[in-house]
Amino acid sequence: MIAFTYDLSTAIGQTRLYAGDVDPDGLNRTGGERTRSDDEIAQLLVIYGDDARLAAAALLESKAAEFALYAINVCQGSLRQDYRERSLQLRECAKSLRLSASAAYWNPPANPNVFAHAGDRE
Repeated sequence: MIAFTYDLSTAIGQTRLYAGDVDPDGLNRTGGERTRSDDEIAQLLVIYGDDARLAAAALLESKAAEFALYAINVCQGSLRQDYRERSLQLRECAKSLRLSASAAYWNPPANPNVFAHAGDRE
């Protein structure tokens, strides 16, 4: 059986939260809407050093890749599904998560005025 857990005190749960991958019924779907298993998310966490935001960004990029495989625009009456647009949106979300993850690790210099002349420093 494929495992799905959503416990926000764990890195897997936090990755699901950031990626919006919270539907246990989605394990049975195919395509970009498919929910990822705990094993898949655990592997992303290994790859990205247990950073839930970076793992979530990779998860979103994998979903974007699946939508890009369809690369179609479907119209049936008033119903419209544009897989190309969904792929772009998921990649933008992944980019935002990567930026927020890197901002969390930013370590400003002890002297914010690093380009000051040595005689100007206190």
